[in-house]
Amino acid sequence: MDNAFLRLQEFLSAIAGILLTTACAAQYNGPESVEHDPVSDRYFVSNTQNDLIRVQDQAGDVTTFVDVGSAPYGLEILGDTLFVCTGSRVKGYLLGDATLVFDLDLGASFLNGITTDGEFIYVTAFSGAKVYKVDPVAATFEVLVANTNGTPNGIVWDPAGERLVVVFWGSNAPIKAYDRVTGAAITLLANSGVGSIDGVTIDCLGNFLIASWSPARITRFEPTFTQPGVNAGITGLSNPADIDFDTVHNRVCIPNAGSNTVLLADVDCTNSIMERRTYTTRVMPNPTSGLVRFDPPLQRAEPFMVLDARGLLQAHGTLRANALLDMGEMPPGIYTILFTRRAEQVRVVKE
Repeated sequence: MDNAFLRLQEFLSAIAGILLTTACAAQYNGPESVEHDPVSDRYFVSNTQNDLIRVQDQAGDVTTFVDVGSAPYGLEILGDTLFVCTGSRVKGYLLGDATLVFDLDLGASFLNGITTDGEFIYVTAFSGAKVYKVDPVAATFEVLVANTNGTPNGIVWDPAGERLVVVFWGSNAPIKAYDRVTGAAITLLANSGVGSIDGVTIDCLGNFLIASWSPARITRFEPTFTQPGVNAGITGLSNPADIDFDTVHNRVCIPNAGSNTVLLADVDCTNSIMERRTYTTRVMPNPTSGLVRFDPPLQRAEPFMVLDARGLLQAHGTLRANALLDMGEMPPGIYTILFTRRAEQVRVVKE
């Protein structure tokens, strides 16, 4: 009797597991890119097999955000708009109600990866071996990199290094850096040692994470790329695609194209960028309603950028030694001040 009961429990557990797996898989169909929305604390997921962008909340509930009409690939939030690569076009949808507010044909071949520096959008052409620079305000574009000498896939803007970091498809796939103004190749950062890299993001420690298909792995590189990449130790991967980093919960967001799932993997951020720096700067007062000062005071002229929670560039320029920064005209919210010359960043809350 006991053995029969145990066998029945095992059978019911197996059935429940199959149903759960089927239900999870049914939520996504060819998931390609994940983009975390830090303001609404949700995850957008592009699905290449049914043309949908779906959205997942923190409870795990998944709903349809919009039907793109053709296979959506890379996703990127800039301001109040979610931008998406689809075919030869870059489209933009309002985060609030999915209204189409941007649609630009680049005449490209298979747009794939996408990133922003808070002002412009940068897009890789997988088949065309190009990188495009898009002005979302003027609705214009230019070819930033005419020939990447490889098959570019994922792309991320590195504000600390002031560079575009691009990962490539193929065996022993390279990782390269480009100047966002001239498009000149800054350097070959690394021969990754893995094959077919799909996505790249930057974690809370300033490390670069890359998602490869061969092997199916998340590999971590320190910011200078002077050391070989190390396995991040994340399991449950199946053709991991265009990844993102959730700065609210310190998670790597991974679409598994091979299993129709999305994996959210926690990262230990106790050893933060700021803790590793010997020149840590504080903003005072924090929160602020207007002028802020820096402790210790700036010792020389410092180039800076101010980004809001969605990565939109709010201010930039150069602060003089001992200068104050006026945030009085900025709307309430969380901002990141980047000192680009010395690769330091600090967060401040505007009341």
